[in-house]
Amino acid sequence: MNLSRHRTRSRKVTTLVGAAAVLGLATTTLAGTAFADYAPSATDVVSVSGATPQYAADFVANGDTNGDAGYNSAGNVNRYVNFDATADGNGRDAYANGSTLASPVPLNPSVVYRAGSNAVQRLQSSGADLTALLSDTAAVERINFAVVASLPTAPQQTTAVNNGWGGLHVVQLGTDPEVIVTPNTSNAPAGLSAAELVGIYSGTYVHWNDIPGNSGGSSDAIIPLIPPSTSSIYKTLVADLKTANGGTAVTLAASVKTVEQNDPGAVTAAGPDAIAPFAQSRLNLYASGYFLNPATAPYPGGAPLSAGVKVISGTAPDSSASYSDTNGVYAVFRQSDLASSTPWQPGATKNWVQVLLSSTSGTPFFKGAAGQALVAAGGDIPGYNDLGVVHS
Repeated sequence: MNLSRHRTRSRKVTTLVGAAAVLGLATTTLAGTAFADYAPSATDVVSVSGATPQYAADFVANGDTNGDAGYNSAGNVNRYVNFDATADGNGRDAYANGSTLASPVPLNPSVVYRAGSNAVQRLQSSGADLTALLSDTAAVERINFAVVASLPTAPQQTTAVNNGWGGLHVVQLGTDPEVIVTPNTSNAPAGLSAAELVGIYSGTYVHWNDIPGNSGGSSDAIIPLIPPSTSSIYKTLVADLKTANGGTAVTLAASVKTVEQNDPGAVTAAGPDAIAPFAQSRLNLYASGYFLNPATAPYPGGAPLSAGVKVISGTAPDSSASYSDTNGVYAVFRQSDLASSTPWQPGATKNWVQVLLSSTSGTPFFKGAAGQALVAAGGDIPGYNDLGVVHS
């Protein structure tokens, strides 16, 4: 069981999968309920993670379902606790009681990052994680580092220097391909190039047989889907569309619908004419059988969920390769924490950064074979690289 998610859950919420089904019922939060969950102490190390790389961080902290032990299995006094971007363990967005398919009401979930502190808004994207890290200037930091899918920007590095931290130190944990998916039963061609995606997302190609070289394809209207603009998946696709469009930003057509990031249910619910950008890491988790049907009670849950989608990876109608790109998986922390002389564990000599992320003496946990195997279990391609103070 992934303790980092279950410890931070203060109430059950209604969840929507792909805007196709309501799988849970909201319950009334009782006074004191939130205090039943584990809240990190002042000496625990806390990370916040983006919605795409969150499972790699979870597994490094607490191990995976294959029996691979995480850092906390050693039983050290001080623990490493990761907080997911999503309030739901299956990576879905959460919705308030009273939501309907026609009128969903997104929940604004909260979480307690440190024992004895107030509940605050759960951070729900890589960008929000970095913004919160830069704003966390208290003597006792709530957030020690962020696990994100994008590098800090130059202005963010400037802010970190102005905070007296010497910048934001970046350690790459691995990579995560970004692909285009469609339902298993689909009218899409075998492949779609970046140039063809420009035509689809701009509204130039409305039907499948409008795509040059695909005149024999379906006459159905294409349903292009995209995640929220705050997501790394969105940002990567939009940047790639701009590049494929000769450097001119693509104005998204009215037919482009916004859906949850990395939610295969959103794609299958839209039908055989839908396409969406997607993280390969999330597809890998579905293929591994990690996600179980939450509608089945009692514990330990039902059968593994099938994603129901496939990657469009063949040759495109214009004879080009299908679109794909690669996002990084990064751990970002204060440079000043690397130089700290405060040992993390009682009786030890190394600080928490040296134990977990970056050290010139010995092997940090994320870098070692166990840590990299757990990053892989999260669906990512492991590849440790200490980048130092860098920006996009």
